[in-house]
Amino acid sequence: MEPGTTRAAVLTVSDGVIQGTRADASGDAAEALLRDAGFDVSERRVVADEQAEIESALRDLASTNGLVVTTGGTGFGPRDVTPEATRAIIEREAPGLAELMRATGLSQTPMAALSRGVAGAVGAALIVNLPGSPKGVRESLAAVLPVVPHAVELLGGATGAHPSVPDQHETAPAAMASTAEERAPGPWVDVKAVRVIGSPPCAVGNAMAIVPGGEVRGTLGCAEFDAAAVSAAAEVQSAGTPEMRTFHHPEGDVEVYLEPHGASPRLILVSATDVARSLRVEMERQGRRVIVLEPRAERIAPDDGPSVRSLEELTLEHGDEVVFTDHDAPGIADMLTALLRSPVRFIGVMGSRRHVAHYVEDLRSRGFGDDDLRRIRSPLGLDLGGRRPEEIALAIAAGLVAADHDREGGWLDR
Repeated sequence: MEPGTTRAAVLTVSDGVIQGTRADASGDAAEALLRDAGFDVSERRVVADEQAEIESALRDLASTNGLVVTTGGTGFGPRDVTPEATRAIIEREAPGLAELMRATGLSQTPMAALSRGVAGAVGAALIVNLPGSPKGVRESLAAVLPVVPHAVELLGGATGAHPSVPDQHETAPAAMASTAEERAPGPWVDVKAVRVIGSPPCAVGNAMAIVPGGEVRGTLGCAEFDAAAVSAAAEVQSAGTPEMRTFHHPEGDVEVYLEPHGASPRLILVSATDVARSLRVEMERQGRRVIVLEPRAERIAPDDGPSVRSLEELTLEHGDEVVFTDHDAPGIADMLTALLRSPVRFIGVMGSRRHVAHYVEDLRSRGFGDDDLRRIRSPLGLDLGGRRPEEIALAIAAGLVAADHDREGGWLDR
């Protein structure tokens, strides 16, 4: 969303703020999050916990803004009437948004079950009830912000994919990655409409790719279905098995197939060498996320891709593969020590047995035995006979694929 394209308003419902006995910290939190998401927060208002006042303010704000969020008045107190005021003016409810906010809150505290906030549309505006505490505002608004911009655009008459939600047929999450560590893709869930019942705003084949708690790509056709998909994706990813779900809409239902995927495997290449560069290209084609680890900044080339200076910058995981493309890399024994104490699934070092003998003895002196040292594959790769960097990289790539499938590698006709 480009800043300024959608106007938003924040309505704080609080006797205390009206009377001056408390600051409007919740309204401040909501405004900050909306501005960070690209909304133009055009107005802030405060009203008392009176249903008539809330209704009047909501009607007024909804006439000039695409999004209106309220804070406060959603609990079980005798003067908590924000949901009643909201239901009195909305034309269509969006239960998926409210369910998503409650589900997010329940992951933090069971008290979230007491929230009665609702969401829905009046005219071309979306109204969303948020809790009264700043923490509740941040958690609830962050939960729905991935789909709210798309919902607002649909209410405004837009068709097609929202700019922040790429084409619905692009379900691979590769573009979700940017830096080496913070925004690596996955795990994600593919969601696809497989059957339509009635006349809902959805067609068979509409699809989404959802990173639970992160980016949302594609659309099922309306904000209610998209919000339901985001909520269901978190549950399916947690269960780890594909599921069929049915999402409901006043105009009909849609059956969807949800398939969870793990994060793309990560390959860490130690040392920026020509072999590493060729290996990166090959393994990215295989679906790996590749990071170059090179402490010598002068060796990093502009096209080397994501890079780090040390292992300490990375959180090593079970599925990681680590390949040393220079057997004389600075601090190789220290790095191998850290790797052998980590859960990474593959450790490989280029070089002949003569080259690796010195650090093997170093590792033995650090207490590692034969079983530990067998985790290090060296010499590395399948015996293809090539000597050029591109050929060596191909041999290592073939070895990685073979190891991934627990195969020895070799001609199939022998």
